[in-house]
This record gives sequence, C-alpha cells and structure tokens, in this order.
Amino acid sequence: MGRDEKLKFKYEGLLGRGNGKNVDGEANARLEKLKELILWEGLPDSASDGGFCGRGSLRGTVWKALLGVADVNVDEYLQLVDKGASNDYQKIFNDVYRTFSKHEEYTSRVPREMLVRLLNAFVHHRGNTKGTYVQSMSVLAAPFLFLMPEPEAFLSFQIFLRERIPEYVYKYVGVHRGCDLLERCLQLLDPSLYKRFLEFKLTPQMYAFPNISSLGMCVSPLNDSIQLLDVQLAYGSHLGVLFSLGRLLLASEKIMQVRGKLPITTREMENGFGFSAAQVLSYTLTRIIPEIDDDLYKQVEQHTGEKGL
Repeated sequence: MGRDEKLKFKYEGLLGRGNGKNVDGEANARLEKLKELILWEGLPDSASDGGFCGRGSLRGTVWKALLGVADVNVDEYLQLVDKGASNDYQKIFNDVYRTFSKHEEYTSRVPREMLVRLLNAFVHHRGNTKGTYVQSMSVLAAPFLFLMPEPEAFLSFQIFLRERIPEYVYKYVGVHRGCDLLERCLQLLDPSLYKRFLEFKLTPQMYAFPNISSLGMCVSPLNDSIQLLDVQLAYGSHLGVLFSLGRLLLASEKIMQVRGKLPITTREMENGFGFSAAQVLSYTLTRIIPEIDDDLYKQVEQHTGEKGL
C-alpha cells in the first residue's frame, strides 16, 4: 500500500468510513485527530478527486466534518434556486465569468451556471437584499462546488460564511482589519521590507486585499490554495493573513532588489511568488507564529469574527 492509500485509509477511519466502524469513539477526539492529520501530513494527492463513497471527494467530506455539516435539506435548496435571478444577479454573473477561468480541472467539473445558481440561492436565502453578494464570495464558493455535490456545497458555504468569516462578508470590515494586521506583523518581522513599502506609500489594502478577502484562494495554483484552506478550516480562518504574510517574507529578498519602480503588485501576490503550500505553511508555523506576541496574535485570531474554535 502506497503513501497516498495509507493516508486515505487514516482519513476514512477518522471519518467513520472504510470499515464501517466508529474507530476512535468520541466525536470530539476524532475531530482533533483529523485536524492534526491535516496539519502534519496533509490530505492525499487524490483527495480532491470525485466519487468518495458516493459523496463527492474525500477533501469535501473532510471539509464538511470540520464545518459540522450534517443533514442537507435538498428541497430547501431547490426552492431557493427556483426563485431565479436575485437582485445581485448581474454582479454575480460578471464575477463568476472570471472565477478560476484558466483552471481547466475546475472548469471541467464546475459549470459557470452552477456557481451562478448557488450564489443567487445564497442571496435569496439572505432575503434577496441588493448588496448581499460581495466579490470575494465567488472565489470562496467555487472550491465547495469543486469538492462536493451542489446542495452540500451550498450548505457548507453558508456555514463557512456565517461561522468562520462573518466579518469578511459585511462591508469587508474584517478584511480591512486583516490588511492592517498584516502590515503590523510585517513591521515587526521585516522592518526593512516594511520601510521599503512606505517609500512608495504601498499598503496591504493596495496589494494584498484580494488575497486576504479570499483567504488566499485567488492565489495560483488552485491545488496549493486548497491545501492551505484545509489548514484554515481546521485551525482558523485568521491563518489566511499569516499565509499571505509568509509569502511576502519568503519573497522579501527578491522584492528588496527591485529599485526605481513599484516593488510589488497585486498580480505578484496572486501568483504567490512561486512558493508552494508546503513552504508557506512551514514558514508560517516555524518563523512567523513564534515571533508574534500574544496580544498581536490574539487580534489576528479574532479579526475574522470566527466562532467556536
């Protein structure tokens, strides 16, 4: 049995599948073991493939466990879909057209119409008030559709916004706070890079807003971004800010060498500077979190409005 299969077997056991038994007994203990497995070993390379026990992908099943998604009311979702275009339809349509449009694996599995349908249903679920939809929602909803059946993706996405990032989807209040916190951490951990940005009056709102508002899901490649979202779902959405910071610090030397012109752009941030999820995670755990004082880390931890972690 290869590493991928062994790792898959571990996840199936913790999810109560594979041999059909509740392997570890207590649900909370299994959940903690699941989180640890995500952090230290990651998910199998095949985790995003469809068809896991007839319920979408293994990764999708893991995400539902982390979000506490249980019974899915398909009829309720269909009723929302039947309401048709919402008051935010045009904005949704325009954003969906751009969402992961160059990622062939995603576009082959998730038709644009499906994402439009889910987001319109979400607006209807929230009362169909114009302005309920904000731009980052398309990028945040898309991975759920990539990994699980549509009604399950809808419920998971709902819970995700409500429980994990409520401050991010209300006028971007938490996102702006996250940008400010990234800058404070940058000043602490790399004063030279911080001063370099000051020379150009360059703030995180100018170069990191898409990264932070999407929890890094706008960063290519998609498979890497999904791996970092695994960890955020397990240990907190606030880690998105620290992962964005990690990419900056890893690229610090390269950025500092740029002279006479703007040292960084939004596009460079969205390309992730070429660093893998494993590099970013390792750097964040070993070089960033240990250097942030308790008060600052607490502010980072609380800025998304996340509940129950």
